[in-house]
Amino acid sequence: MRQDLFLTESAKKSPPNPDLSAEIIQSITKEHNQRITCMRVCGDNYRCNWWTPAPAKRQDNPQMRGLLVTTHVVAKSRFLNVVKVDNRLVVTDASANPIRN
Repeated sequence: MRQDLFLTESAKKSPPNPDLSAEIIQSITKEHNQRITCMRVCGDNYRCNWWTPAPAKRQDNPQMRGLLVTTHVVAKSRFLNVVKVDNRLVVTDASANPIRN
């Protein structure tokens, strides 16, 4: 689907903000055994997941080692609004904001 069909005229004229996913992953805190994935959803909004190894007793083959997706679970997931101001990331947890009608 072409995303430019949904943009306003002013949005079409302004340059797009760069994807900050890689910088976000480097800047947010995590536990020593966690991996973070971050994907730009739309505009300045990103979905970030903190992946943790699943307990071995939950695996059908506890001897299996490796970095397979099936051996990890999402420990935390957040919807973040991130902008860059003065070369620093300003991160707002948008998943905490309730939807208002």
